[in-house]
Amino acid sequence: MKFKKKIKFSDSNQVWRIKITDTDKLFIETRDTENMKAFYHTFELLSGKNIFTEHQMDESFWLGIEATKGDIVFFHRYAKPDMPGHRGIFAFDINTEQILWEDESYSFLFIKNDLIYVYKEGFEGRYFYTLNISSGKVIEELGQNSIEINALRDEVESSVDYSNYNFPENINHSELDEINNIVNREIEGINITGSVDYVHVNDLLIFNYHQTGNGKEITNKLKAFDLSKGKEIYNEVLNQSANAYAPDSFFLYKNMLIMIKEKKEVIVLEINN
Repeated sequence: MKFKKKIKFSDSNQVWRIKITDTDKLFIETRDTENMKAFYHTFELLSGKNIFTEHQMDESFWLGIEATKGDIVFFHRYAKPDMPGHRGIFAFDINTEQILWEDESYSFLFIKNDLIYVYKEGFEGRYFYTLNISSGKVIEELGQNSIEINALRDEVESSVDYSNYNFPENINHSELDEINNIVNREIEGINITGSVDYVHVNDLLIFNYHQTGNGKEITNKLKAFDLSKGKEIYNEVLNQSANAYAPDSFFLYKNMLIMIKEKKEVIVLEINN
């Protein structure tokens, strides 16, 4: 089993969000919180090819990602800067780096069967609609039946396919098995804070732990083992001087290990048997 580096990316800003599209595009959001600027970057995940980097929207900071569909990323703005209420929708095409459409009168709810479900605030409550993904045009007016809309949203959320993902989970140290034997051996005599998080797929074991030193700083370490050979095949320091336990530093997508290092760098490794 071998790891091959596919992507190593940093623009020196904080990695804010990572999304993987239906077409295996890696969409990265980074933020310069001091100067209040958001940047967007896209790679072909499986080939490692860079599509674009450092793209900025017309709104430089007060925006957020709602969802992705195909190669379209749906954003929202905010009703007021630094306030949680979402306002409007705009659709960004990764392939052209262009805004397909924008409408400030609706707020995003969810996507189902290639339709965007949205709402508009009225004097007597919310009015619901479906929009065309590519154009933003109204397909159907759904009235004010919030119970039916909420049921549809629950249905969509429960049907999301995560089969290509493997997210880390807390290890159960009380179980006596090969995984625990390896982990316990690696952390023996080490002061750690928080839990050990791991992913186990076939003969691959990946785990990370947060080691405390004499001071207050914490080191987040990741290790990978080939269980068929019983040996370490990769290691990485994901954060050299963290001030707190920080979970969710890595995950697997298909045969890719995706890591966030020092909160500012995205590393993608291809896993080959």
